Amino acid sequence: MITITNGEWIADLGAMTCRNINTKMVVEFENKGKYFSGKIKDMPIELFSQWAKLKHGERLIQKAVMEAEEVYTRAFFESKIEADK
Repeated sequence: MITITNGEWIADLGAMTCRNINTKMVVEFENKGKYFSGKIKDMPIELFSQWAKLKHGERLIQKAVMEAEEVYTRAFFESKIEADK
C-alpha cells in the first residue's frame, strides 16, 4: 500500500482511492488508460445532507471529486517517477 498525503487528501495507490481527512469523503478511481476516473465511494450522510440543501451543493461534490482526481493522479505519477530512479 502506497499512501501519499497532499493537504486534506490522502491518496492510497494500492486501493485506488483518495480520502479527505476533513470531510471523510472517499473517492474511488478507475484507470481509463490515459486518465483516472473518480467516483464517490463513501460520503458521510451528514455532509451529503448539508450540501444537498445548498443551491450549489452539486458543484461542491463535483469540485471535491475533481480535487481528489488531481491529487491521486499527481501521486500516481510521482510514485512512477520514484520507481524509475
